[in-house]
Amino acid sequence: MKRNPAASLIPRKRPQQRRSRDTIDTIFEATIQVLLANGFDKTTTLQIADRAGVSIGSLYQYFPNKRALLAAIVRRHVGGVVDATVAACQSMHGKPIEEMCATIMTVFVDAKTRRPDISRALYLPTAAIDGDAIVKEESSRCAQAIHDMLITASNARFEQPQVVSSVLVASIVGPTRATIEAGGNKSTFDRLKLHLTALCVGYLKEVSKQ
Repeated sequence: MKRNPAASLIPRKRPQQRRSRDTIDTIFEATIQVLLANGFDKTTTLQIADRAGVSIGSLYQYFPNKRALLAAIVRRHVGGVVDATVAACQSMHGKPIEEMCATIMTVFVDAKTRRPDISRALYLPTAAIDGDAIVKEESSRCAQAIHDMLITASNARFEQPQVVSSVLVASIVGPTRATIEAGGNKSTFDRLKLHLTALCVGYLKEVSKQ
């Protein structure tokens, strides 16, 4: 029987009780620490369980392997960033594009850099856990929220808002990742927000004329 790579990334079960959720949080935190210390290739589930203070059996109750564990962490992290961005987009309906951009850049960068160590750790195993597919799925959700926001802008109109929103997402993600990987700090991240806001406002003003 051929192995299904996608199936190997599915958690065995989801925590229902508070105690189980706390255990998952502890395992996730330990995973980040071990990844940063050892890198993806040298990280093992045994090391993670030991760092988390749980038995390897407890870890395997939830995750069949290291890849499934890392995929779950990526999904939670990226999903949390997108949830915050979507909520910000919804709060900006009907506002001018300058206010929209300033708010979205602030919320996105803050959410992504609240724990930059998590972002740095999760950039390492992206290919091995099909992380790009997770990011693509969540980015589509983010792009749709930006689209829904842009079509309500009080001072601009766009002929192809779906294209514009996709370009905006790509423009935000790339520079943010580069800044995090370069070891940015709060001052760097604050400057990043200003630069991204200027970039996006300029772009929206230009394409809204077409």
